[in-house]
Amino acid sequence: MTAHWGIDDPAAFVGSERDHRAAFLAAYTILERRLGIFCNLPVRSLDRLSLQKRLDDIGASRDSAA
Repeated sequence: MTAHWGIDDPAAFVGSERDHRAAFLAAYTILERRLGIFCNLPVRSLDRLSLQKRLDDIGASRDSAA
């Protein structure tokens, strides 16, 4: 089973040092939230299809680091 949780690549960000740091913080925050949701899934009680749907939903969420 796989999941793709695409986010903007902060290393590719072009801008000031301050904005570059903000881009890395935003990426970190989004991944931290998604991993928190993932770690709290009731994995043992989900069938494979339900688990895949949940993983896809996590990746499709419109996170805001603000």
